[in-house]
Amino acid sequence: MTTSAPATPAATPAVSFVGATGPALRTGDEAFDAQLERSMSAAMRGSADLGEVAATVARIAPGDLGSWRREWRATGDAVRADGDASLAAGHTVSARRCFLRAAEYYRQAFFFNRTDITRQDLLDDHAAHVSAFRAAVPLMTHHVERMEVERDGVVAAGYLLRPAGPDVPRPTVLGPAGYDGTAESSYLDQAFGALEYGMNCLVFEGPGQGGVLYERGLPLRPDFEATLTPVVDWLVAQPGVDPAAIVLLGRSFGGYLAPRGAAREPRIAALVCDPAQYDFAATIRGRLGDQAWQRLQDDDPTLEADLAGLLADPQRANDFRCRMATHGVATLTDYFRALATFTLDGLAGGITCPTLVIEAEGDFASQGQTEPLAAALGGPVTRRRFTAAEGAGGHCEGLGQFRLERVVFDWFADALAQRTGPAS
Repeated sequence: MTTSAPATPAATPAVSFVGATGPALRTGDEAFDAQLERSMSAAMRGSADLGEVAATVARIAPGDLGSWRREWRATGDAVRADGDASLAAGHTVSARRCFLRAAEYYRQAFFFNRTDITRQDLLDDHAAHVSAFRAAVPLMTHHVERMEVERDGVVAAGYLLRPAGPDVPRPTVLGPAGYDGTAESSYLDQAFGALEYGMNCLVFEGPGQGGVLYERGLPLRPDFEATLTPVVDWLVAQPGVDPAAIVLLGRSFGGYLAPRGAAREPRIAALVCDPAQYDFAATIRGRLGDQAWQRLQDDDPTLEADLAGLLADPQRANDFRCRMATHGVATLTDYFRALATFTLDGLAGGITCPTLVIEAEGDFASQGQTEPLAAALGGPVTRRRFTAAEGAGGHCEGLGQFRLERVVFDWFADALAQRTGPAS
């Protein structure tokens, strides 16, 4: 769920999760530990096992990107093999659990390995991630249908998940992937909660995300409405979908993508931004300073060398290069120029549906973005701030995912009831 903000994430509290005989679920590396939180949250949704995670962590050297990839891949392969064995023996529940856990471990394997989207090991790990998730799909207890749409050079792919039972019209959550996300990993971040709350969920990826980036080579683009509109067109033609109750949940970089799409898509009944991502140009200018910003605007050829210090730390350099690959550029200056085009300035007023703007204490991605977005919206706004004291600090509320879902899905229900009446 990591966004493209160039700052280093705020430090999380020094908590160690230690079993009676097992290792701590911490590596001593801040970036690694931030990703471990995602697998811990996945465990709450049956898509990771804390013992498997801890055993994998014990084999990883802090800061060693090669060992990170290697050990997560090994764990993914072992758990996938377990799933295949269970399925062959007719044990479908065990197989489904294994496949979902393997999908999470494969995602971890390629997370820090995205600096070159043509790398064969990246493509192999992503393919394994997708394959494991799709192996779980026919074993799930709810309806799942794959989606792929293409229009005017834009490709979107994902999965529509609907609660088991008759196809009565239900509200549907649209869950776009984040900056480093995939449609498959969005099952955990978006669909799992929506299904428990009795809602459909369409999780999907577009340009710059998941297979659309790695397999089709399409980089991230700022005009998310070009992706969202054909996705909504496909959605309203599906069974069990109430076209008057389509809501949009943007998490991490989706906190920019979702409102950008909603500004041009009138069929969105309610919007959640977690967190708000209003204007990356202002963010970059604030971090580079006015002088460097002006040189960036002037295409100063000497600026690249002056920014080289940003790549001095290997982990930070890796982060930047992953982001460059996502945007289809090869230099820092081109990356900053590309990112500066991601703005809601002059567009947010077109969002007239009810909007919930979320901010979490210590979330580097929301700093300075909440108030500008809230002030610019053209419809009613609700604000919610989560804190570390309640266990929901950090990027996208960190480990406090059930606290987040209570707020988000209760708010969706209330917003839809006010719009269409309780019967909907």
